[in-house]
Amino acid sequence: MSYEQHYAFAQRYLPGGVSATARANAALGHPLFVQRGDGARVIDIEGNAFIDMCVSHGASLLGHNHRAIEAAVREALEQGIICAYETEDHALLAEQVVQMIPCADLVRFAGSGTETVMHGLRLARAATGRHKIMKFEGHFHGYSDLLNYSVAPPIDLAGPTKRPTPYPESAGMPPDLARDLVILPFNDTECLERAFRTYGLETAALFMEPINYDAGCIVPKTGFIERCRELCSEYGVVLFFDEVLTAFRMHPAGAQGYLGVTPDLCALGKAFGGGLPISALTGRRTIMEHLRPLGDSEMSGTYLAHLTAVKAARAALREYARPGFFETLNARADRFYAAFHQAIDRSGVQLRLQHVGPRFGLYFGVDWPVTNYREAARQDRAMLMTFIAACFERGVYLAVSPHHGFSAAHTDADLEHVANVFEAALHEVHRAHPSEERRDGS
Repeated sequence: MSYEQHYAFAQRYLPGGVSATARANAALGHPLFVQRGDGARVIDIEGNAFIDMCVSHGASLLGHNHRAIEAAVREALEQGIICAYETEDHALLAEQVVQMIPCADLVRFAGSGTETVMHGLRLARAATGRHKIMKFEGHFHGYSDLLNYSVAPPIDLAGPTKRPTPYPESAGMPPDLARDLVILPFNDTECLERAFRTYGLETAALFMEPINYDAGCIVPKTGFIERCRELCSEYGVVLFFDEVLTAFRMHPAGAQGYLGVTPDLCALGKAFGGGLPISALTGRRTIMEHLRPLGDSEMSGTYLAHLTAVKAARAALREYARPGFFETLNARADRFYAAFHQAIDRSGVQLRLQHVGPRFGLYFGVDWPVTNYREAARQDRAMLMTFIAACFERGVYLAVSPHHGFSAAHTDADLEHVANVFEAALHEVHRAHPSEERRDGS
């Protein structure tokens, strides 16, 4: 069945022909329909192979069909497709998390990052007895109503730069939810301190992506995340790291190990399961003990910590803990980004590349360091769409997403080829957008 035939068929039964909004690739005019994934590649329904620079939006850090993950799933299936029961593997996985993640004393597992962060919000409120929450503009914490605000707001509806207005990211969200929400600009210490002076004693938690991949790749300025930690401790606010994307990405202890700042709670996801659907809520014992059956904050469900995903996560964490795993991954990243920077320079295209570990953000039409969402939002999306389509035509797949990346299965040869494809695609961008004016960072 061709792309056109299958897309028409899918649209008869799936809204927009997809099972998740993010799979509708606007740059291509259709989703990528995959029949198989193996290592660094995915093969589409027409038999075409693509080097995958999406890698399940970061979930497949080991690549597709990794032998250790496959073996773990087979082992789980042999035990009888168990769900809604505890096994030895559940406690053993929790032990692995506690050994690797600095903030972890106790662990509770869930399925998606959305689910975990939602429960984490309720837990923070239960532990503090407070209701307000603070989050940063451009940071994504899943799709629950209470946190799905100001992720990618239109600038004309986002409010003042220093005092952003909560912007609902979906229709159907009750307007009064935002009354307990404080939106802050990232990397602005003055605004952060003012918010704590005003709302600190009413606030249950400060939520943040410690590295803001969901606005491309924005790292905290020197001292900023440390100031977040200090203020949360001073005002009794739970510092919550959403590490769904950053966990095990560039360091065995995630962003908190990479940055050297320990939160009170964190959510783990994506790479945590090696491609299987599992996430974790973990943190300080005094907070985690508010969860039932010890406390009064609920977090339960039949499919929480399905054994197939638990065993896959155990296997994934063993791979990440192998000596040299991250050194090899990060060295490969350095070589790839050096080649990509050279390609950008030769192309004449105005493009800002920002990266940490094997995940990176692209800001077309930008030539200044991007430090917050408002700066990221000034990028030229038409140039990005041209780039993604040109890469697809040359056998490299990228999703229409703020962030892209590769896996441990990508070889130096794979990434050298990707850099060459990126350069060819950039030349196509230059031809398609010849009249783009240079922009400055003012």
